[in-house]
Amino acid sequence: METKLKLRGMLLASLASSFWAISGISGEILFKQFNFSSDWLVSTRTLVSGILLFMIVVFIEKKSILRPLKNKWDSMGIILFGVAGMYLVQYTYFKTIELSNVSFATILQFTAPFFIFIYESIKNRKLPSISTVTLLFMTILGVVFIATKGNFSNLSVSLEALLFGLVSAVMIAFYSTYPKKLLKKYGSITIVGWGMIIGSVISNIIHPIWEIQGDINTKSIIQVIIVVILGTSIAYLIYIASLNYISSSLAGILTAFEPVLAAVLSVVIFGLKFSIIELIGFVLVFVSIFILEKRL
Repeated sequence: METKLKLRGMLLASLASSFWAISGISGEILFKQFNFSSDWLVSTRTLVSGILLFMIVVFIEKKSILRPLKNKWDSMGIILFGVAGMYLVQYTYFKTIELSNVSFATILQFTAPFFIFIYESIKNRKLPSISTVTLLFMTILGVVFIATKGNFSNLSVSLEALLFGLVSAVMIAFYSTYPKKLLKKYGSITIVGWGMIIGSVISNIIHPIWEIQGDINTKSIIQVIIVVILGTSIAYLIYIASLNYISSSLAGILTAFEPVLAAVLSVVIFGLKFSIIELIGFVLVFVSIFILEKRL
């Protein structure tokens, strides 16, 4: 019975990461084929997902969404989480896709545990071991291989894309470490729902949802639905459900399906080709991050 429950959790976590990969592919299609902007997509994604998560809290969990706002410090924490942990995570991720491709964006996001490890080392005032330093170096080298394709005198993507991708990874690290107390106190769906709504306020000030820039037709609307519903609300709920059966560390490792599937789909859909150096870079990042995550 226990084995079946663990398998169920592993399947749910893998499915969630697959949905996130598909969402990234749909985002790239919207940017490259239908001329949508990352600003508008994030405004739409955060607002709709926030509303859907609030509906789940109110009508399914039968809880009040206003409870976190009764505590001043919790309210400030939620605002910080909404701006940095929701808006910036999504904006920098989709901006990286817009400036490069989904494969590059997801592999950079996957390096988030690297920054978590650095944070934990500074917080605990503990120098990393030689083996850990080696793993951190492998991660950096892997990203360099992917970003340069072996031509170290020139980036294969724009410097802007690289910077946005690295900021995305840092924000994922923040998202993973900062709200733990809030999640435990109020529940993950409530906190993420508020994060989405606050993120949508910021994003809609920058680019209102009604100012649509892109080719609106049946195909593009389907891609928007995939990003907003499948790749955000459903993917997140499935991932949360997986934590009922497996540990968060195992679930985190299974999210490796996202960059792998994104790379495969990029080859199939966009005809993207990877050089040997890039493939070596992928392997270096995956192996080093896998081992680092087990030490967190």
